Amino acid sequence: MKTVIFKWNPAFSSYSMMHYLNDLNDMREYGSFDYNWSVWDWHEIHEGDRFYMVKVGMYGQTGIVAFGEITSDPYKGEDWSGKGRETYYVDFEPDVLLNPDALPILTCRELAAAIPDFEWDRGHSGLVLTDDQAARLDALWQEFLQRNKPTFDQALNKLRQEDLIYMK
Repeated sequence: MKTVIFKWNPAFSSYSMMHYLNDLNDMREYGSFDYNWSVWDWHEIHEGDRFYMVKVGMYGQTGIVAFGEITSDPYKGEDWSGKGRETYYVDFEPDVLLNPDALPILTCRELAAAIPDFEWDRGHSGLVLTDDQAARLDALWQEFLQRNKPTFDQALNKLRQEDLIYMK
């Protein structure tokens, strides 16, 4: 099983922050639905791999906003940016979605400190971590979830827009 990093910059992505928050609300209300994401290392990624989505950019908190499973092998699709590039996508299903403007997230700064041999805050999306990097990230993520469990439990019991969170 591989670990894939989806990088998302809502400032120039076809997937805006408002779209993300609406999807987060829908996930919380209705459960899972279809998602896909473009991947750079498409030749190394397979159905059943796991992903972490890292919000990057200059606005708001940056860091991990989603975690889950890739549910398809990569497939060729239309370039999301409109530049006509050869682009591959995977389908995925999140287990965790966090509103980065209202809840704690595992920040790019923390990620860079723990795993300095990966570029967390820019670069291509859909990059595969080495086994060592993946092990360090998984341990960091589990510690983060445990440390923030009271905050997340409280948010899961609220229905206010600013507390949006989804956990499977």
